[in-house]
Amino acid sequence: MAVLVAMVALALHLLDGLDRHRESAMRQHAADIGLRQRLERVAGQPEWVERAKQAEAELDGMRREMRVTANAGQAQAEIEAWLTEFAAAQKLSGPAVKVQDVLEVPGHPELVQVLAKLDGTLPAFAQHSLVQALERGLPWMQVERLDIGEQSEPKISLVMRAYYRRAGQGVVAGTVVSEAAS
Repeated sequence: MAVLVAMVALALHLLDGLDRHRESAMRQHAADIGLRQRLERVAGQPEWVERAKQAEAELDGMRREMRVTANAGQAQAEIEAWLTEFAAAQKLSGPAVKVQDVLEVPGHPELVQVLAKLDGTLPAFAQHSLVQALERGLPWMQVERLDIGEQSEPKISLVMRAYYRRAGQGVVAGTVVSEAAS
C-alpha cells in the first residue's frame, strides 16, 4: 500500500512537472510567433534599407576621422599631446599626463588603443566646461573614469582610452584617414 501511495505521488509530481514545461513551451512559442510577425512587418518597410545605408555612411565618416599612427610610440605621443592640449585649454594647474599601455583591440587588428591618465587642479566652477570638452573627443577618445573633488578648485583624475588606426599602405601616419586610403 505504501509503495502504491509513493508511486501515485511520484506520478502526480511528474505530471505537474510536465504540465509546467508544456505551459512554458506554449508561452515561448507564442512569444516567438509574435516576434516573427513583427519582424515580417518591419522587413516589408523599405525605409529600413535606407536607414541601414545611412548608418553605414555615418560609420564610414567616423572611421575617416580616426587618427592614424605608424607605431605604438606615435600612438602614445598622440594621446599625450591631446591630453596636454586639453589640460591647457581647461586651464588645469599642475597637470600631470601619464601614458600607460598600448593594446590591441580585440576583433579589430587594424586598431590600437592607448590608456592614459591626466591629473590636475581645475579652476573654480569649470566642471561643466570640462565635461563638454571631453564630449568633443568622442567617439575615438573615451573616458574610462573621471574623479572630480569637492573643493572650490577641485582636483581631477581622468583616465582615458584613445583609439587609433594603424598606418597602412598609402596612409600617412599622424594624419586623418582620407577617403582614398579607406
